[in-house]
Amino acid sequence: MRIERVNMPKGLMTSKERVHAAIKGLPVDRVPVMYWFNPHTVCRMMTEIQPGHNIYWNFLAHFLWRKYHRGGEFNAPNIWRALPYFLNDYGNHIYVLELGADISFQIVGTGYTVKRIYFENGQLKVLDAFGSVRGLGGGIYWDIEKPAIKTATDLKDYRFPDFTDDKCFSALRKVRKAYPGASIMMEGFGVQDLFSTQIWSMAPFMMALYDNPVEVKQFMQRFGDWSIDLARCCVKNGADMIFIYDDYGYTGRPLISMQMWKEFTYPHLKRIIAAIHDAGAIAILHSCGFQTPFLDYYVEAELDALQAFQPKAGNDFQSAYEKYGDRLAFITGIDTQLGEQMSPQEIRESILQSYRIGKIHGRHILGVTHMFQPTMPVENMREILKTVKEIQAGLYD
Repeated sequence: MRIERVNMPKGLMTSKERVHAAIKGLPVDRVPVMYWFNPHTVCRMMTEIQPGHNIYWNFLAHFLWRKYHRGGEFNAPNIWRALPYFLNDYGNHIYVLELGADISFQIVGTGYTVKRIYFENGQLKVLDAFGSVRGLGGGIYWDIEKPAIKTATDLKDYRFPDFTDDKCFSALRKVRKAYPGASIMMEGFGVQDLFSTQIWSMAPFMMALYDNPVEVKQFMQRFGDWSIDLARCCVKNGADMIFIYDDYGYTGRPLISMQMWKEFTYPHLKRIIAAIHDAGAIAILHSCGFQTPFLDYYVEAELDALQAFQPKAGNDFQSAYEKYGDRLAFITGIDTQLGEQMSPQEIRESILQSYRIGKIHGRHILGVTHMFQPTMPVENMREILKTVKEIQAGLYD
């Protein structure tokens, strides 16, 4: 049975109360909001849109944005494409809250996810905690250049990084102490996306599903256990939501067949969700691409919320919400992909349309469809923040 949304007077709820109520379909004082920024976008926004409250971070953001922008952006020298990552934690931990978001997005401390930074042939390289070497290549993302896994036989002896040290969660504890009323979402991992984004690449992983199914299943079992331990540590240190990072879709279709997804991936998604619930937290799945084929399974697994539900990938929020909105919350509505090609008025109408859909029954958090990128037109950035603030103020109730 669906619960009609009944708005309370504004400001009666903390962000944490608001987010948890919305996910459960209970009355809220206003729709919760989630932002998620690429660190280069943080630099640009703090320089051109709205400064943060911290003078030091403002100075650093201005300095790094000038170096990156004037240096040619994607063509800027390697170092100026890399250094904005210093703003990643501040931007998604604190700055999002300063902009009015309800959710602080956390990752395990950078000092533990990055093991070594060095130069090789004049190019900056990073050895990450998973054992892969990364480089910036021709863009602003740390692509895997030397994966930790070379062949399927390496899976058996692979050892996962140790994130159990309390120091890994010092930033999480500080944010929880400074913002006791915020909802804090800590990044975790699902078992599928790890292969292509952290330790291997998509093509050999897909071949291994056929050629080495036993090795892959054994590895996924171990990795699922590790992910559950990480989630429990996150909750113990102050997180109230776990963000399961696991991409399942391309545009218009799944990455792997549904039969294989149900055989290899789905059992571990279910048990990770159950473990998060047992720890007393909310389970949120971030999964890019086409999501429609998976929605029945998400409901069956008792997933609390799905992010990002991208229109560009072929997802229809209205039809999905009408069918599943009484059992699954959606974090979506601020289109950071198609929004780059929209006019400010078009992106405003897009946000309002999503808000009006989710306003009917609840179980909606007005959130980005992926990270804000620095390529978003600045006038669209301003319009997004303005529209969201007007929604928060009740102008469209």
